[in-house]
Amino acid sequence: MADERLPVDLANRVTLRPKEAAAVLGVSDRKLRAMLPRLPHFRDGEIVLIPVDALREWARDKAKAAERRASLDANEIERQLRSYDK
Repeated sequence: MADERLPVDLANRVTLRPKEAAAVLGVSDRKLRAMLPRLPHFRDGEIVLIPVDALREWARDKAKAAERRASLDANEIERQLRSYDK
């Protein structure tokens, strides 16, 4: 089945609809809906809108947190390996 997503031009957008945000994040629409409570968004009646700048900041924060966790995990593994050498 072909991917029906169209490229989203973020240059002039202030907000995205969930389907567009899913395409930008590279996840399925269903996954985006599951993530929605954790994503920056607001509703205008029935319409869900995701601010582009807030989504970028959210993704940067998530990436930085994952980097910190990986660094802490690597440090702990290194510490444990050194304890085996003794």
